[in-house]
Amino acid sequence: MHPYESEAIIYLSPGANDPFNQAIAKNHSFIFNRFRKEAGISFIYLPKLLQDKGFQRMMSYNHPYIGNYIHADLSELTIQIKKQYDINTDSSALVYIAETEDKGHGFELESPSGVITREHLAKQIDSILEKIQCIRNRNEILKKQDSDIRFRMVDDSFSGLFLEEESKEYGRKDADANFNSAAFKVPRDLMKSINELKEAGYLSKLIEFLEELQKTTRKLSRLRITQDYKIYLMDYEMKEVKMSPLPKALYLLFLKHPEGILFKELPSYRAELMNLYKNITLRESPDKARESIIRVTDPYDNSINEKCSQIRIAFLRVVSEEIAENYYITGRWGEPKKITLDRELVIHEHTSRLQGL
Repeated sequence: MHPYESEAIIYLSPGANDPFNQAIAKNHSFIFNRFRKEAGISFIYLPKLLQDKGFQRMMSYNHPYIGNYIHADLSELTIQIKKQYDINTDSSALVYIAETEDKGHGFELESPSGVITREHLAKQIDSILEKIQCIRNRNEILKKQDSDIRFRMVDDSFSGLFLEEESKEYGRKDADANFNSAAFKVPRDLMKSINELKEAGYLSKLIEFLEELQKTTRKLSRLRITQDYKIYLMDYEMKEVKMSPLPKALYLLFLKHPEGILFKELPSYRAELMNLYKNITLRESPDKARESIIRVTDPYDNSINEKCSQIRIAFLRVVSEEIAENYYITGRWGEPKKITLDRELVIHEHTSRLQGL
């Protein structure tokens, strides 16, 4: 896998009697490097893609709800790709796709009378690269024309509104006012990892096809909280969401209150949060624990935002933002902050103990 790319060329096999299959598998690195180095395009050979460790990590992070895709029916997947990109051929072919286009461009491969050699593949690749460059040049012209039209339609009247809203936000001082900035910071190492797992544009449609083949759609995992307060996403390969004691206690507090909690009312929850915290830590001194709880429940202290940020980061380390946002604490200024996850998906191994806290 490689960093985000918006273009790819996919090999489509006609099936069991494919004359190119062995040659493609044998010369995969050569073909990949030709398209990669000369045009910056990823070459996709479906059997190899599904077995690729980088692809599997990306799938586990962004699409943990799709199971057994490694053994997907490649003939059915090929049919779906052809249908999507209007490729009408029963022969071996390469299809060029770009994120900005719904249409694909198919190139049938010419089978020689004898063995398919690397030289034979190279000549066909040269021809295809020339055609792709023509397609790119045409797309650039269309893109420029579209950009010019949209630029003329821009209404500058919105700029003053954004500046006004920004100044209002900046002027607020309490933790609630800073929530949408302070609670959503992402450390550099995590952002780097997320970017490395970012789904390349050309893969989005392929993954939709895999969802259809596996007859699955995006679903949220059950959240399991064990007797020793470990947190797992049960249906996502039992991924553990790791947090230090105080963020974890705060997280459990918000789980107990699906209606949400106003930051200005946090002091009312100190005793409840303290009980949760003590059950998780067991060893920390009461005085130190009390100081931490007072700070995190102070509406004018940024500690609450720091802990909310740590909770969000914990989820982002195991699943993508589109999934994680259902599990961490969110909310608009002046409104209760809450975890939007349906509580039917929350499983406590010690439900009675939690209810008594």
